[in-house]
Amino acid sequence: MRKFIFATIAVLVSLQSATVQAQSSGTETEIIFVKEKEEEARQQLRRILSSYDLDPWIFTQEVKIEVGAQPYSHPILTLNTDFLDSDEQQMSIFVHEQAHWFVSESVPYRAPENGEEVEIIKELQQLYPNAPVSDYSTFLHLIVGWIELDAMVELVGEEKARELLKKKIQRLTDEPLSQVDQRYKWYNMRVLEDTQEIGMILAKHDLIITPDRGLIVETNGE
Repeated sequence: MRKFIFATIAVLVSLQSATVQAQSSGTETEIIFVKEKEEEARQQLRRILSSYDLDPWIFTQEVKIEVGAQPYSHPILTLNTDFLDSDEQQMSIFVHEQAHWFVSESVPYRAPENGEEVEIIKELQQLYPNAPVSDYSTFLHLIVGWIELDAMVELVGEEKARELLKKKIQRLTDEPLSQVDQRYKWYNMRVLEDTQEIGMILAKHDLIITPDRGLIVETNGE
């Protein structure tokens, strides 16, 4: 197992208001010690790494845990503490952000400034000419989302993997959705419903990490 470097942010203390009954003694306000929650999340990730073989999907070894952060991949892979009660959900997010690192080795992380077309993005755009959010990032996330599902199918089985992805989508409850949330919902739905079609494009460009495991893609009628 590869050695991970865990970056630590400054210790913070936040307060959440609670009702204090007049005749009770002591403080009833809930105090959240951010450092403790982050340490719990670090222990969770260590537990995940010792319980599952994640080596095929590890492309950066530096990881930061930050309370309240939106998970992101670059420049340092960052996770939050939102899923301390679900190792599988946290693992899916970890794999997703690692997939960004893998994809960035073969596909430009952002649209080329010279207007040059990226072949795999072009093919995905042709597959979905009417995507509600049709910028470069949307189609890049189709690749990342598919790799995430593929990894989770191998790690926890296809039924559970799809259930976890559906739960991610269901967490979007605000209406109207922001453009970011529209993109998030759309590309995850496409990964769920058009798994083979997207997978065939990834296979063509050699972007399936474990082609003989996880999601099995039918290519060239085979």
